[in-house]
Amino acid sequence: ESREVIYVYLLFCGRYKLRIGPPEHRTATSVVLRAQDLAEQVDYGVIFDKADDNGNGKLDRKELKAIASSIGFGPDLFFKG
Repeated sequence: ESREVIYVYLLFCGRYKLRIGPPEHRTATSVVLRAQDLAEQVDYGVIFDKADDNGNGKLDRKELKAIASSIGFGPDLFFKG
């Protein structure tokens, strides 16, 4: 149990969460595991709330266009024609 605490809080500084599964790469001297960087998570709820100008919990075309560009997508991804 103590070892788990050390690995979670000291080794990864609480920033990374190891993914369960097979190693990404293995050699005679190392094993590479996949991990999720928790510090780089985007809070889409905050982005949505900022774009929802009228506060109705829905995005109209104008609001959706603004949110698409703020997260790095073109508005054509959401609109047909």
